[in-house]
Amino acid sequence: MSGRPVISVCIANYNGSSIIAGCIESVLVQDCDFPVEILVHDDASTDDSTELVARDYPNVRLIRSDTNVGFCVANNRMVAQAQGTYILLLNNDAELYPDALRVLHDEAKVRGK
Repeated sequence: MSGRPVISVCIANYNGSSIIAGCIESVLVQDCDFPVEILVHDDASTDDSTELVARDYPNVRLIRSDTNVGFCVANNRMVAQAQGTYILLLNNDAELYPDALRVLHDEAKVRGK
């Protein structure tokens, strides 16, 4: 889906090569009718996380850190680059229900945010 993203999903990653694909896939299969962007901040992983994301998910914006800056800094860096109206910070070991982004978006609209 093209256009400015409505939701930016920001995933902090460190050595998550065994779990990051499940997390990203759960975002890609969302049942929503609006654009979503995915950002992954890799915190100087020593496994093949960055290679996996770059190879298998070319539409994911991958931010590579040269040093392990920690979860909070990683999230702040992604939020600074995110283009969505709404931000979802997601751990790399989490997987979304298929309607999660639609439900979150609908709730935000109801609350007028």
